[in-house]
Amino acid sequence: MTTNNINIAIVDDDSLVVQLLSGFLKKSEKPLFNILLTANSGNNFIEKLNAGSYNDLDIILLDLRMRDGDGLFVLEQLQKLPLQAKVIVLTSYYKPSYIGQMMNLGAHAFLPKEIEKEELMAIIEETYLRGHYFTPEQLDSLRTQIAPKTPKLQIDPKDTITARELEILKLLAQQLTTREIATKLFITPKTVEAHKSNLLSKTGVKNTAGLIMFAIQNQLINPDDFLILGE
Repeated sequence: MTTNNINIAIVDDDSLVVQLLSGFLKKSEKPLFNILLTANSGNNFIEKLNAGSYNDLDIILLDLRMRDGDGLFVLEQLQKLPLQAKVIVLTSYYKPSYIGQMMNLGAHAFLPKEIEKEELMAIIEETYLRGHYFTPEQLDSLRTQIAPKTPKLQIDPKDTITARELEILKLLAQQLTTREIATKLFITPKTVEAHKSNLLSKTGVKNTAGLIMFAIQNQLINPDDFLILGE
């Protein structure tokens, strides 16, 4: 499944990185990447968001280490804004073991800056369509981070999550989009989104990636069930 148009913001304190990324992405024809916004610091980015209307922003490419407001600051501020954009953290300080922390902070994908440009383009589209992206190494790291006996919540998630919600959760883990899930379950996309909203509310996580992590930690799904881009 592909899309024709993805609106992107690039946030990095290295002007050369911003220029190179912008130039490369603009050359894409399918999907078409529109660079709606660039910023050279976290504070500069948040100021621009507050000063303008960027409700149609789809993807934010975010550096982690920046002067005048780092990526962690941006992730925190984004939780206060009514944006639906997916955040892809790009950093030179990348370790697969950081994936859990990044997802808990609200990121939807976490990548090293050394990634090949063509692969980045595919991951941008994947994150836009699926709502998250994990590498095989990140999934391996998640497995090691999950304790054999996860502490019980005050209310067992299996008692609050319905059979339909669990079904949708498993399909999300298989990288199906809202429309694909709706088709498979013979329900409307609006109904799928309602179930996802209920899941987010019940689990207290920020996005689909966090939702899947919650499901793994509470043994509702198996990490081996994931379908990874390129496999």
